[in-house]
Amino acid sequence: MNSIPELSDDFFRIARERYSDDAFWLGEDEAAVRRQFSTENDYFRTGRAWAETAEGCRLAGFFNPEQRINDEAVAYFGFWENSGDTDAVLNAQRDLFARFERWAAEQGAERIYGPINFNTYGPYRLRLADEQGGMPGPVFAGEPYNPLSYGEQLQALGYDIHYRYYTRINNNLPALALQMEKPLAQALQQLQGEFIVSRLDGDTWMNNLPELYPLIDRMFRQNFAYSPISEAQFVAACGEPFARKLCPQSSVLVRHKSGAIAGFFLCYPDYSPLQVAGSLMKAADISYAQHAALLPEPRLALAKTGAIHPDYRQAGLFTLMSMQLTCWAAPHYQRVAAALVREDNPSLRYAHNGEEVRVYGLFTKQLVSAAVQEGSAAAQEG
Repeated sequence: MNSIPELSDDFFRIARERYSDDAFWLGEDEAAVRRQFSTENDYFRTGRAWAETAEGCRLAGFFNPEQRINDEAVAYFGFWENSGDTDAVLNAQRDLFARFERWAAEQGAERIYGPINFNTYGPYRLRLADEQGGMPGPVFAGEPYNPLSYGEQLQALGYDIHYRYYTRINNNLPALALQMEKPLAQALQQLQGEFIVSRLDGDTWMNNLPELYPLIDRMFRQNFAYSPISEAQFVAACGEPFARKLCPQSSVLVRHKSGAIAGFFLCYPDYSPLQVAGSLMKAADISYAQHAALLPEPRLALAKTGAIHPDYRQAGLFTLMSMQLTCWAAPHYQRVAAALVREDNPSLRYAHNGEEVRVYGLFTKQLVSAAVQEGSAAAQEG
C-alpha cells in the first residue's frame, strides 16, 4: 500500500474559517475525511495522494498510475479550500498549487483535472456563477459549494474549464407530472412484455449490490474521468449509508423480461434543510425512513443518477424512467431537480423547462514535465 498523507488539524480549520458565517454551508465530516486518508481506503493499493496546507489554504492531490484520459496520464486536485481572498492567502495558494503540480509531474502526470476528491465516485466539480452572474443561496445535499471567487482563482493559476455541468430545477413538479402522464402511459404500453418497471428502495438496492457492482462499471465506463474501483470501494461509496437515503416512492428500477437489471434512476429528497449551519446531523447518519418526514415544504426531489445497461440503450428507457420518476415523485415533492448533468449529455432534456439553472465546472491544466519544472526552478534560483 502506498504511503498516505496525514491530515493536520489546520486542514479542517481552514474550511471552517471560510464558511464560519455562511448559513448555507453543510459542513464537513472530519472523521469521514480522515477515514478516506487511511488504510481503510484501498484506493491506496495502487493510488497515491498528496496533501498540504499553507497560510490559510489547503489542497490535496491524487494520482492513479492506471488512470488515463485521452491517452494522457492524469492527476486530480481536490479538497481545495482557502480561508479568504487576501493577497497573503492567494500568494500562499499559488505556491501550494505549484508544489502540487511538481508532485503530480514527478508521478508522471501530463495533465491535471479538478476539483475531484479521489475519483468521480466522490465529490467533484466547482460551483460557478449562474446564468444571471450570481450564486443562488441554499445548496442541496451533494451539490458542490464554494465561494464564487474560486473559479476566477483557478483561472488565474492557469486552469481552464474542461466541462460545464448544470442543475435545472422545476418549481412546479405537480404541473410537470401532469404533462407527462399521457406520454408515460404510451411509453409503458410500447415496452410492455419486454421490460418491468418498479419502484426502487434501499433494501432492493442492497439485495442487488453484488449484481450492481460489475453492472455499474459497464454502465459508466465511458463516462469522462471514470476509473474502476474495487468492490470494497464500491460498497463504501454505494452501500448501506447510500441506500438508506434513497426515496423509495420515486426511484425507478427497470428489469428486462429475462430478470436482468436494464436500468435505474435514483432519486433523493434534498436533505440539506436538516444539515444547515448549527445542525449536528451528519450526511452519513441521514435516512429516508427517519428524516424525510421532517423536511419542510416546498420539498425538492433530486433526480441524480440515471443509468442504462449498454444492451438496452436504444430502447428509450431513459426517457421512460425520467417520466416515471417525475410522476411518482409528484405526490411527495413540490420541486424537482435534474442534478449535475454534463453540458453535452442528452439527459439535460429531462428538465429543459426548469426555472432555476445552476452551473458548475471541471477544470484542467496541461503540465510540463518534472525535468522542465526542475530546470525552471533552478534558473529562478540562479
